[in-house]
Order: sequence, then C-alpha cells, then structure tokens
Amino acid sequence: MGRHRRGAKREVTVADLIDELRRFEPGTQVRLAIQPRMPQEHAVGPVAEADGMIWIGDGGQRGYAPDEVGERLGWT
Repeated sequence: MGRHRRGAKREVTVADLIDELRRFEPGTQVRLAIQPRMPQEHAVGPVAEADGMIWIGDGGQRGYAPDEVGERLGWT
C-alpha cells in the first residue's frame, strides 16, 4: 500500500486503507509508526474530512515501536 509496482509513491485512498485493514481482527488496536530510523509508536487520533481529503490525527506518542515494526514496514 502506498507504492505501485515500479516503486514510485502514490496516494493511499480510503478503499486502499480499508482493504489493508480487513486482513486483521476487528478488535485489534491500531498504532501509527513514525520515523523510519527510530520508529516511534503513536496512537490514532480523530479522523476528519477537509480540503477533499481524509485526515487521521495524531493521538500522541506512546513510546518507541519494537524493532519488528520497522522490519515489517520495510524500513530496515
């Protein structure tokens, strides 16, 4: 998600995000991983629509993400 087959970045749509999240159990908590070199764990904040886009707010840093997170996101 977020890249097409030639490696160029593309925008993620609501449909893309929903499709990705359907792979997981509905009761599983969601976190944002920020900063590839030293991944931080952030909570998901409010969600809003403005300027023709959906915005996901930052719910605050919870700590640092485990090494496995960076590996699974392809950051290492």
